[in-house]
Amino acid sequence: MPIPAANDPKALRQAVLDHMHVGMTNQTLLAEEGGPLLMESAEGIYVTDVEGNKFIDGISGMYFRNAGHGREEIAKAIYDQLVSISMNVYSGATPKTIQLAAKLAEIAPGELSRTFFCQGGSEANESSLKMAQAYHVRRGDRGRYKVISREGSYHGSTYGTMWLGGHPGFPRHDYQPKPANVVTVGQPHYYHDTYGATSAEQNGERAALEIEKAILFEGPESVSAVIGEPVSQPLGGVVPPSNYWPMVREICDKYGVLLIFDEVITGFGRLGTWFGSDLVGVVPDIMSFAKGITSGYFPVGGSISTQKIADAFAGGPEKVWSHMYTYSAHPGGAAAAFANLEIVEREGLVENARVRGEQIADSLQVMKEKHAIVGDVRGVGLIQGIEFVKDRKTKEHFDSSVGVNAMLTEELRKRGVWIRVPAYILPIAPPLTITADETDTLTTIIDEALGAVEQRLGV
Repeated sequence: MPIPAANDPKALRQAVLDHMHVGMTNQTLLAEEGGPLLMESAEGIYVTDVEGNKFIDGISGMYFRNAGHGREEIAKAIYDQLVSISMNVYSGATPKTIQLAAKLAEIAPGELSRTFFCQGGSEANESSLKMAQAYHVRRGDRGRYKVISREGSYHGSTYGTMWLGGHPGFPRHDYQPKPANVVTVGQPHYYHDTYGATSAEQNGERAALEIEKAILFEGPESVSAVIGEPVSQPLGGVVPPSNYWPMVREICDKYGVLLIFDEVITGFGRLGTWFGSDLVGVVPDIMSFAKGITSGYFPVGGSISTQKIADAFAGGPEKVWSHMYTYSAHPGGAAAAFANLEIVEREGLVENARVRGEQIADSLQVMKEKHAIVGDVRGVGLIQGIEFVKDRKTKEHFDSSVGVNAMLTEELRKRGVWIRVPAYILPIAPPLTITADETDTLTTIIDEALGAVEQRLGV
């Protein structure tokens, strides 16, 4: 079969079906949907396909296009760096990557100051977990190997990280057994409270105490770390009660357990603060990051720790943290990150995310009152979500065979918004560059799409 021409949509779609594994779908489903979105160009919050159709990117690629599409200065920064020096040598470092590490130490919360760089979010969380366990080993606590994660969280797709949490769109039945070091607890989500709480604050308290109970049950001497996102993305931007993370921080300190924040999605402005840590007022021992650091223009991730953690690996050869990846600290990625962060600062995108988030939240409240299938709306900044339900009182979801998520995806696409809706959550996470008028357009289309789906359901 010949290589398809870049301007031949039919041949391109067939080649996808014949030759590619596309994440979280298959060739049969793609064929039923008419094939994947074939993107030819993009600018600002918009992507244009090979047939000239223009869409609002309502999901920022995959929660990463913070600075928007079409940023030539980021592309140029990558090019200039690669022309100069394209990669490290073993045990070497490049000036741009060193400067990026210093920049992160400047803007990161609290005393987070030393970074290990990798290529993406899954690797970042793998690195953070390995760093935490190695830290305990260096201190003589070799038995601390267990990690506590929370249902409704997502921390990556590698074998180790995929078992942390529980994302409704990422089933794990193909990948057994569950790692023996993983302990799973609930998390505060008052809309779906499982603790018998009578208030959001009580929900947060009981969720935090469940972590303490798990630590005590497993034995504090066996627990390495607690990992969680400051605001959880899989269920549509679940913002915890204000008492939750401070309580978890105190519990971790009480038992010598490290706290890891997964800021792969929440970092670099998406919540209307530089980091989720800033929003919840708690500084972790280790923070994982990726996505927004380069706005997806180059694959970069990493783990940044406090100096206390870093000092455990200082000394003779026996102290070295035995961990690396081939493309760690790539200078092209560092150049992309630097250019991207300059844009975020110069254009005030963190503050824009906060204001536009308030605008979206107001619109979602109106939709909740208007549409019977909307059970809950939630989120903060530019990570928000709508949970659609069959019955508001019981909070029962539609059976997957009804295909409400596919209906919503189709109705949004027909109106010029690209969001592939998973399970029972409509995620809303446009680029941080979105304007007030563009936000109105986005929320109006979402409102219309919900109405169209209700008509199709006979609601």
